[in-house]
Amino acid sequence: MDSVFEAKDKLLHHLKWTENPFVKDLRIEDEESFLKYYYQLEAKEILKKLAFDAKACMLIGPKGVGKTSAMYFVRYSLPQEEFVSIVFKQPPESIDSLARETGLFPSNEGGLVSNLMSVFGKKPEKKPISRSELVSKLKSVGKKLVFFMDEAHLEKNHDMYMEFKYLLDEVPNLRLVISALGKEGFPDSLIQLIGEGNIFTRTGFTREEMLEIIKHRINAVGGNDVKPFSKVFLDKVLSGQNLLSPRYVFDELNSFLASMALGDDSYKKYEYADDPIIQSAIQYSSEQKISRANANWWPMLSPSQQKITELLVRDGELTLSEIMEKTELSQNTAFNALYQLRGGDEAEKKRKPSVPFPLIKVKSIGSGARKKNVYSLNPKIRNLFTMH
Repeated sequence: MDSVFEAKDKLLHHLKWTENPFVKDLRIEDEESFLKYYYQLEAKEILKKLAFDAKACMLIGPKGVGKTSAMYFVRYSLPQEEFVSIVFKQPPESIDSLARETGLFPSNEGGLVSNLMSVFGKKPEKKPISRSELVSKLKSVGKKLVFFMDEAHLEKNHDMYMEFKYLLDEVPNLRLVISALGKEGFPDSLIQLIGEGNIFTRTGFTREEMLEIIKHRINAVGGNDVKPFSKVFLDKVLSGQNLLSPRYVFDELNSFLASMALGDDSYKKYEYADDPIIQSAIQYSSEQKISRANANWWPMLSPSQQKITELLVRDGELTLSEIMEKTELSQNTAFNALYQLRGGDEAEKKRKPSVPFPLIKVKSIGSGARKKNVYSLNPKIRNLFTMH
């Protein structure tokens, strides 16, 4: 029996995708992978600002709207011959810690004096780096230096907000890009220095933006447009609270793909009749679920008999009209095949003695004009087929 991972791989292969594009958390440290998947929104506007010498930019909004991803896209997109980037994953609590996290100051750890003092159980005290020392070092870099400060609202020492402003005032080549939940808590003077035109707010997404994100992800792995997702399905998904974050949408898309891969019929309730690509994927998924290893007489069945038997393995009980619709057989062909599968055709049984007729059974439901026959596999026959 195929595992869920094998089923996923088969589906991705059939869709011609190199991998599942709907990962909720991009691998920000993997530049190539990140740039392939990320769809830029505010990031491209921040890049424009930095290209034309904005001193600082701020991106605000709730968790899950892509603030960190936007910052990393900007970082990876800056030309290295002009910019040096330093990322602070959490705001430093002092000038000294900020200075040391830049990597511009040599560490004293491991030096001769440090090692000798450690022998005697004494830990050498580090002399704090002053703002003037930091300013001097930043000026000497020789390129524009961009500090990326993620989750700036988590700063424990609010005096540091003013230190950021002082550094921006004193270091001509310094730029600052910060993300936060909101502007609350930041001093007015820093907000004024950044400038309202350089503050970008993202609280959610429009349906059109989310569609473009989905298309971009699918195209990144070799797919096309929004296939295999139908308009009906996307209309349902791209609404309400799902538009607050791509993570919510990706949850829905991944559930849909899992249903396709594993043969769960829940995804079939959406309208795919006019979409040959989706119909192909559905047919492929269904075909892959049935193993006929225990039915060595299978090749003896006619194509129409095989179609109907496979259909009843998957779907259980069906009427004649439902069988005709799903197999695309004519009424006469479907009826004759059902008659033979029920064991009613003596000549057929003689021609195929190895086939254990009757393969199917029939029961009548309703009464009068509403009476109809419902066909299903005999339980012992059904047990011969392995469902993956």
